[in-house]
Amino acid sequence: MFFLTSEQQAIFDVANTYPFGEDIDVEFEEYLYGNLARYIAVVPQNFQAGIIKQTLFKNEALMDQFEEWCNNTIEQFTTNRNAIFAKRETIVERFNSTAQTIFSQSLHDGEILNAEQQGTKFTLLLNMSGGFTAQSIVQLVFHDVQIEGELDGYYVYDELVETEDGFALRVLSSFGSPYMEWTVYFKDITANYLYRPAVYSELGEIATWEDYVAALNLNDKYYIVQNMNFVEIDLSSLSQTADGIFAGEVLLGGTFEEAREQIYCATYEDPYAHFSEPIPMNELQDAMFDLDQTMRVRAFNTAFALGEEVASIVNEVLRKANVHSEENMYFSIMATHFEKLGCLADDVKKKWIEE
Repeated sequence: MFFLTSEQQAIFDVANTYPFGEDIDVEFEEYLYGNLARYIAVVPQNFQAGIIKQTLFKNEALMDQFEEWCNNTIEQFTTNRNAIFAKRETIVERFNSTAQTIFSQSLHDGEILNAEQQGTKFTLLLNMSGGFTAQSIVQLVFHDVQIEGELDGYYVYDELVETEDGFALRVLSSFGSPYMEWTVYFKDITANYLYRPAVYSELGEIATWEDYVAALNLNDKYYIVQNMNFVEIDLSSLSQTADGIFAGEVLLGGTFEEAREQIYCATYEDPYAHFSEPIPMNELQDAMFDLDQTMRVRAFNTAFALGEEVASIVNEVLRKANVHSEENMYFSIMATHFEKLGCLADDVKKKWIEE
């Protein structure tokens, strides 16, 4: 039923170990043999002796075969993974809206905080702060379940399939290879999730708990996580004493840094939204050279957004900018973009494109 197994993933990892096109010195060769030896059980038998005896890279004919096997393995695995993603998109459409939101994204690199079965319900809690979702913490609740295998470490790869009675999700988890293989068969799934406040990512000059709380959006709802549950808190219940920082009677941490890790919010706030705030056209040229990095980024984003409308300003900026300065990357990217729009004057094009 599933293509994705811990063994299949290990085989793919072996195939990606070989450094196609790279020179292999003695030190690198030692590293490669050590890495390949970790996967010896899944390497085809005709290569095993060469890895164990460390003669593989000296046998040209065998190396050609190994490289061909690596290429074929990567191609086949990639084809199957693409099919998995396509199937997943179709299946997810049948989930409720909360689960659709989560499974339309990748849960790769989500830290498994807790995984617990209660009767026919299974709850999985993921810390996605190092992952690829806008949500910072995700709670998945599988209903009417049957479980096989175990979860631990990080949620690495998954595969979703339909069954006669509902759905099945295969997950590979690990702290690094080897992978643990876990499967949940379920009839329904719901999801709950929370975000980090915008100020969490953009602290700026905020260095105290009092200032952090003052910067939170009073119109949002705030939560802490307790025993797999999201518990709403009132900002007025937050306090700092000599014993630590509390939400009511709950200790959040002994320091500002510890306490802010415990606070989540219900609404997504783009912490970088201020970079997209437009600069007035009469201030745009000066803003391109502003010493404030945020102002400069806003200026460049404004120029890209307005395009041909600010061509004369962009040309003048590029005439003044130093091609050889340490920060010329921004100007170079802008020059390339406006050249594609056909907006660069001949002298500017010669300076930035043809030099």
